[in-house]
Amino acid sequence: MASLRPPVYCIPLLAALAASGCYDPHKKYTLDPLTEVQAGLSEQVAREAAPFGDDLVRYLRGAPRDGGDTFVLQLEFEPGGFAPLMDSIGDLETLLVIMRDFPSLRIAVEGHTDNEGEAEKNLKLSQWRAEWVRRFLLERGIAADRVQAQGYGDTDPIADNSTPAGQQKNRRLVIRVLNFDHQSASLSSPIPPPSP
Repeated sequence: MASLRPPVYCIPLLAALAASGCYDPHKKYTLDPLTEVQAGLSEQVAREAAPFGDDLVRYLRGAPRDGGDTFVLQLEFEPGGFAPLMDSIGDLETLLVIMRDFPSLRIAVEGHTDNEGEAEKNLKLSQWRAEWVRRFLLERGIAADRVQAQGYGDTDPIADNSTPAGQQKNRRLVIRVLNFDHQSASLSSPIPPPSP
């Protein structure tokens, strides 16, 4: 029966190939992968998939933004309901992680509604929704003095309440950064804003 071992003169060649690895013409070889991390396609896809978290972290790291210190949570509610649909709480889970990563961050959760229905009921509904978000964070270990909740009802519209699209924009939960003293210890340099 024939031996399956390579001839003796091939062993050094095989050892050299194994030690150096194989060249992959499709792989981008670089000594500084940070450029790919910050501007690569995967990074762009991640930013677009989770804009709330990306915007908030970049703001906390010092990147300027048009919206200033306010960030809209994308939560969905049943009409008149105060607890969000559980398959829509991705932004809220992201906020929880960010608050754990930035322990000096203090926020206010602000609830807003459109002008459909009675103003008093809208005010209560917006307060209940803001309180629900606050309790969600507190029940998962965030200190009570770091999260305030306030409902504004239909008193602060950002769009025209006479159209369905405007009403949808007015029904929102906003996170406002109240106080932030220093950056997370795990990051050492500012993250540049995304390229247009």
